Amino acid sequence: MSSIITELIKLRRSTSWGIALLLPIIMVAAGGGSTWATDGFVEGWHTLWVRSVGFYAMAVLAVGLAVLASLVWRVEHRGSNWNVLMSTPVPTWRTVVAKTAAIWLLASGMQLVLVLAVAAVGVGALGLPGAPPGLCLAAGALTAVACAPVCALQSAISAFTRSFALPVAAGLCLTGVGTTMLLAHVPGIWLLPHALVTRTTQIGALERGSATGFTVQDLTWGSAAATVGTAAILTGIVIAATTLALNRTDARN
Repeated sequence: MSSIITELIKLRRSTSWGIALLLPIIMVAAGGGSTWATDGFVEGWHTLWVRSVGFYAMAVLAVGLAVLASLVWRVEHRGSNWNVLMSTPVPTWRTVVAKTAAIWLLASGMQLVLVLAVAAVGVGALGLPGAPPGLCLAAGALTAVACAPVCALQSAISAFTRSFALPVAAGLCLTGVGTTMLLAHVPGIWLLPHALVTRTTQIGALERGSATGFTVQDLTWGSAAATVGTAAILTGIVIAATTLALNRTDARN
């Protein structure tokens, strides 16, 4: 826990907090504004949620996570910080876990802001009755869980390169590949972290995948458990592989 807090302290003057706060707000505002200017909120909260998570899920979320990962590792790639990091008595796995956890906490914060922004826009700006459906709230929570393996993978990419842009480009490409494979109904593609999070974002937004062309899960205890279990296993695998790779080499791209 202390290692995670240390990583968050390192980010106290970073733009990561602004990204986690503003990115989902912008997406909700854009989704709500475009819907208000066109066909309106025919299905109330459902329409607002669909328009908010649509483009956010397909590209913006992955880019945001990639940027956060680059920011978390950026300090280690300055000067001789990398040599200091690798020569400390702290086990490599602990550093990798702490970095991944810090990124995931920021990602979870993004999801919380997204849900709160939807509620604020729906009630305050649009006057929608009631509150966001529980299905949307559950989808937001599951998406936060599904972000974990993406955070681990983006953390791994950022660990091995000084480039800030390369991990962002990789995240966008992996999201494109994952979405394309989902549309092509490739079996097991959801085992790709970026595909898993894209599919999870659509829970509660669409019915039977009719608007996306790929199968969207119904929200059940079984599907929720499968998402959590898959995310946990993938995250563990990526962290273990990253630790092994860092322990075997001192070279960086």
